[in-house]
Amino acid sequence: MTSNYLQVWISAEDRKQADKILNSLLDKKLVIGGQIIMAPARFWWKGKIVNMNYIGINTFTKKQNKEKIIDDIKKTSVEEVPMISFVEFEGNKEFTDFIDETLK
Repeated sequence: MTSNYLQVWISAEDRKQADKILNSLLDKKLVIGGQIIMAPARFWWKGKIVNMNYIGINTFTKKQNKEKIIDDIKKTSVEEVPMISFVEFEGNKEFTDFIDETLK
């Protein structure tokens, strides 16, 4: 599948960092908005399994913004390894029109 639209998942260590990352992306009109989701997490980090509450930011963008989003998150995140994932998607016309209009 080739699509012009991406769903983006971004990690953050806490709510303050999530707000900073999302606000920076919004200010630059790189994403349409975002859900900030806090949940328990467990993952490998430097040879140990770490348990913590963790934040995920779920948002949507256009493919042309991918590299700018990565660069911006690297500048605003305090994480040594910010987790940023992109998934191409096809949405309903009203949603993709909304993305196009919002991110002009």
